[in-house]
Amino acid sequence: MARPDYYAILGVPRDADAAEIKRAYRRVALESHPDRFPDDDDAHERFRLASEAYEVLSDPAKRSRYDSSRIIPDAIDLTRPPSVATARDLFGNLFGDVFGSRRAKRRKGRDIRYTLSVTLADVVLGSTHTISFEGRGACERCEGSGREPGGREPIECPNCGGSGEVKTGGLLSRRSRCGRCDGMGMIQQDPCTACRGRGVRKRQRSFDVRLPPGTEAGSEKILRGEGEPGRFGGEAGNLRVTINVRPHRWLRREGMNLVARIPVPISRAALGGKIPVPTIDGWVDMDLPAGVASGAKLRLRGKGVPDSRGGRGDQLVEIHVETPKLPEGSRSRELLLELDRAMAREGVLPEHAELVAALEAHEAQREGN
Repeated sequence: MARPDYYAILGVPRDADAAEIKRAYRRVALESHPDRFPDDDDAHERFRLASEAYEVLSDPAKRSRYDSSRIIPDAIDLTRPPSVATARDLFGNLFGDVFGSRRAKRRKGRDIRYTLSVTLADVVLGSTHTISFEGRGACERCEGSGREPGGREPIECPNCGGSGEVKTGGLLSRRSRCGRCDGMGMIQQDPCTACRGRGVRKRQRSFDVRLPPGTEAGSEKILRGEGEPGRFGGEAGNLRVTINVRPHRWLRREGMNLVARIPVPISRAALGGKIPVPTIDGWVDMDLPAGVASGAKLRLRGKGVPDSRGGRGDQLVEIHVETPKLPEGSRSRELLLELDRAMAREGVLPEHAELVAALEAHEAQREGN
């Protein structure tokens, strides 16, 4: 992995002397020290890189090795055959933007991502939720401008001339993001004392999120302009809320339908009758036909997921005939043994009787041979 440009991080030219490097490090450290900004992750990273840069550039031996390793720009692989892309990369590193254009002075704020966990009923029937979290919002003191109230307007960065990049070294040097303005091309003359000129601070934020009926699990609700504020007048980012649906004990969703897997005793499956079934709207009594088989699917119309046209899908009821586990000597076991003998006498299980007859014929054939 390519090493960062330590000169750009400190905002000094490649031929800077030791005193200039030390002054630059103190300035960056003062602007981003973790003790001053304990909740600013960007400040922590900038302080870490500045400390790393100063450790190398303040030591003559380390600085010499570092300079030697960066004679050829890291992005250009000279072991590959020459190509248009290689020439373009080399030209860009040598001369930058030959037309002298400046980096855009406005930067859009970053998006904020949040995961909202809800129930199946919340997404099927629709709901509204209030979410609250600690995140970056517009600084209340400067209202997101980054400028101290009543302070002077921002100016072009004197280190990079407003381009957001600096070129260090001689002929085969490279262009890197300016460490003075963090690649913005502008700096605050009078930065806000509360947010250090960034325009954002961590604070408690709350929003109402509406889920229309039929919302899909994993879908994303976008609250535009509710992300981090932009810098130097850039538009704010968005709040992106991902919907996570917690599992339901009895129901699952399949497209516009809901499916319920209902356990039914053997006796009820044989006799039929009313059975209670959970739906997304509440419990209902459903007619179970006598002799229903395990795995059969019954339908409750209009109990599924609403659609955009005002209709609704259905709910499918999967019948699972639950087989009991009976201990020796139990009354239920005795009754089932008696029931088994009675069903055999009365022939109420024709398929089973056919299987038994086939087995007996097979055994008789084997004995005859």
